[in-house]
Amino acid sequence: MVQICMLINAEKISVFDVVKKLEKTNGIIEAFPTFGRFDVVAFGDVEKRDEIGPLVKKVSALEGVMKTETMVEL
Repeated sequence: MVQICMLINAEKISVFDVVKKLEKTNGIIEAFPTFGRFDVVAFGDVEKRDEIGPLVKKVSALEGVMKTETMVEL
């Protein structure tokens, strides 16, 4: 398993909608709204490193998501 942490900037009006969508997304194990530079933090698990890109693209394509920054476990 490879763990990732995604820091997400969302449209202010849809932060909680983004969290709800993330909770239904395969590969995301936890998501919650935050205060600060990022609006949402999401943690995910994938089997292999080559599955990270598709998951990040899926999250980035969610309505309300403006920008993501992903950290990958070494």
